[in-house]
Amino acid sequence: MSEGLPLIPRPIARIIERWADKRLAKPEHKTTLIRQRIYILPTRHGIIFCIMLLLILTGSINYENSAGYLLTFLLTGIGFLGMIHTHQNLNHLTLDAIAAKPVYAGQCAKFPVRISRENNKEHFNVVLQSRLSEKTSFNLFKNESESITDIPLTSKTRGMLQLGKIKVFTEFPLGLFHAWSWVEIDSRCLIYPAPESHLQPLKLSGENAGNKKVEVNGNDDFTSIRDYQKGDSPGQLAWKAIARSGKLQSKLFTGEAGNEIWLRWDDLAYHINTEQRLSILCHWILECDHKGLNYGLDIPGKIIQPASGLHHKNDTLKALALFSPVKHEQPYKNT
Repeated sequence: MSEGLPLIPRPIARIIERWADKRLAKPEHKTTLIRQRIYILPTRHGIIFCIMLLLILTGSINYENSAGYLLTFLLTGIGFLGMIHTHQNLNHLTLDAIAAKPVYAGQCAKFPVRISRENNKEHFNVVLQSRLSEKTSFNLFKNESESITDIPLTSKTRGMLQLGKIKVFTEFPLGLFHAWSWVEIDSRCLIYPAPESHLQPLKLSGENAGNKKVEVNGNDDFTSIRDYQKGDSPGQLAWKAIARSGKLQSKLFTGEAGNEIWLRWDDLAYHINTEQRLSILCHWILECDHKGLNYGLDIPGKIIQPASGLHHKNDTLKALALFSPVKHEQPYKNT
């Protein structure tokens, strides 16, 4: 859980956070911390430090001790310098969101953030944390122009996961002051359905394959040449035909002509709920991709023609992740 403000009761901290939310700029891919958006308060150690200074000063006054005055003023100066350095440790830092890699529901999504600076000043022990994530820290040394750190966030359901508001804070160098700022960067991560295999196995022949026998290991004998499709491997490219025609073309081998499998929503039992259907379809997609099969996806509101390769797999998984059952109120049953 997100760490609260130091020495402030949680109800008051929520009021301060709501006030700060109103001052937040609209979510953008890139944002820079400026002086007006950085807040600072003493930590528990800072309060103890101030009390200690008051005690030393009181003793110095009572006993007219010049060494006590000198120590008090020296420590006070060090405290003020520490406060300035703590504040400046965040000032002029720029946070830039990087595209997050999709994950499956239940896995840990990692939101990469690029941190850079406008000057050559070093920044140490700066911490990033969203309301639901663990802390992650970084340093920017003189020989580094930027640093990339991941903010981990556990995904629970499929769809588009938003990073939301994050807290940037530091207590460097003395730990006497807590400087922080709230920012909201436009960073999202696509969450695929969690693959589920134990409810219904994938059919590799019959209706799913268009009543044609699927030869899983059929890349042996050359049969013909067709136009290049997204996802074709470099080894399939017909270079001689490309040189003659000037168009990208791919070789077709035995087993590939009839190797078109349709993964259909209606092929699943009617009593299976929406999320289980999506999880089973996700498993089928991964199984077809692993075996190098050409497969298509047919779900309510979306049809993706048969193909293969990484690009096709990502397209089909994205369709499952963003599927909205609200748009399709009528139940789909097997016929």
